[in-house]
Amino acid sequence: MSRRMSSRDICRGATMIDTGKRSRVITCILQASSGIHVLQRLRGIGIDSAFVHHARGVGESGKRRRGASYYAEREVVTVLVEAHRAEEIFEFLYSAADIGKPHAGMVFLQKAAHGIPLALPDLPEES
Repeated sequence: MSRRMSSRDICRGATMIDTGKRSRVITCILQASSGIHVLQRLRGIGIDSAFVHHARGVGESGKRRRGASYYAEREVVTVLVEAHRAEEIFEFLYSAADIGKPHAGMVFLQKAAHGIPLALPDLPEES
């Protein structure tokens, strides 16, 4: 009888980033359909440990339409970086996603307990 694999079994062969290296997670919440563009720009500066996913939710409208709900769709970009590059990547995300504009989104940075960095393999060029 085979047993189910745990996350510990899956990660056994991988190199874990521990808290000794002080990694950071940067999360960026953006308008819908802008996450892939930001992800491509991150890949352009050598950041491969990033992913994007779609999110949606319901909120209440302002004073004009009391009790009315609105539906919002967003994309969430999550990036795992080493601590010494965290501020640089945070500023890059802020400018790449135009976070300074009203209602553009938000970005925050937090400590990572541990993580597995993504390293893309070198593939031969297609002809």
